[in-house]
Amino acid sequence: MISKRKAYVRPISPVWWQKSGFYRFYMLREGTAIPALWFSVELIFALYALKQGADSWHGFIVFLQHPITLLLNVMALLGALLHSKTWFELAPKATILIIKEQKMAAKPVIVLLWTITVLATLAVLAIALLA
Repeated sequence: MISKRKAYVRPISPVWWQKSGFYRFYMLREGTAIPALWFSVELIFALYALKQGADSWHGFIVFLQHPITLLLNVMALLGALLHSKTWFELAPKATILIIKEQKMAAKPVIVLLWTITVLATLAVLAIALLA
């Protein structure tokens, strides 16, 4: 049976997320997908340029040196760092570690994740600079 009454639709403002600090940070965190997309597309173009030969690769390097590209890459790095920070803070909540019948605190897990990230970054930099 269909009701003849009009269904109530709660009005939602397009800027609903701006009213709370929690939601503003949530939108910022979700927005880190855009710089990640930029970097992914840039990496695909780098691989394509590398495949095409030295002239194409040189053109890509010139593209990377453009100030707007540098700015976008810095924004992508900052977005990745923010995304990593929020994921690393979430990890101890998602995985509960029990050692000697006590729940492990969040801080050691977060520090371990950041340590692994820094060590992996340094290892990749060392390989890239020594090659």
